[in-house]
Amino acid sequence: MNRPAPPDVQQLVGRLAQELPQQLGESLMGLYLHGSLVTGDFNPQRSDIDLLAVLAQDPSEEDLEHLHRFHRELEAEEPAWRGRIEVNYSSLAGLRDFRTQPHLMARISPGEPLHLVQATRHYLLQWYMAWHSGVALFGPPPQDLLPSFDPAEFVAVVREHAGNWPVWITEMDPGQEGGHAYAVLTVCRALYTVTTGEQRSKKQAAVWAAQRLPAWAGLIDWAVEWWFDTGAARARPDCSTVQRFVMSISEQIAHLPE
Repeated sequence: MNRPAPPDVQQLVGRLAQELPQQLGESLMGLYLHGSLVTGDFNPQRSDIDLLAVLAQDPSEEDLEHLHRFHRELEAEEPAWRGRIEVNYSSLAGLRDFRTQPHLMARISPGEPLHLVQATRHYLLQWYMAWHSGVALFGPPPQDLLPSFDPAEFVAVVREHAGNWPVWITEMDPGQEGGHAYAVLTVCRALYTVTTGEQRSKKQAAVWAAQRLPAWAGLIDWAVEWWFDTGAARARPDCSTVQRFVMSISEQIAHLPE
């Protein structure tokens, strides 16, 4: 990991590393931790724990039943992490063949219960990070098991994702302060990735963006403070300002050379 995690986070990750193999048995080929807990700037009060579980076959109804029970019990015993554990349960074939032969995978994420979804190009955002910098909690190193992902394709998906934010931000509840801070940080990171071809944490990308975009530095600093300091000291920007920023950055990303 980028830096030692707090003891309670280490304990939770250890529990996941021990119990998920028990739940999935021989179906589990690898379990990989990725996201901010690995790349840096993890905030125990807000950040999610991101995992990719690689299965020998697409998840079955029996797998879902076991996993539903597991996640319900986990949330009951770890209420501070309710809605903050994100896991993609995908077969190795699904990770390999998604461009030509979509597979189903099971997914649980903030705001979404465990459910089956189609393993499409969109999820390359998570898969790439697990392959590129993931930490193996079970199974071989990610580069030894996962198919390789082209960095250029990853950047292309980031560009596509950024293109959706102008719609998402206008549909967001105006009172959802955390959602607005997340949106600002996410498009900052998208701008960094499409500009440089590399991936950094939200905070690192936001610091870079604030220097690059001085007219928006106050808004970006607010988002960083709100997300990483558990509530910003400075006044909250109005909803229209956040919307203008997201739309402006999304347009900039769209016009950057491929």
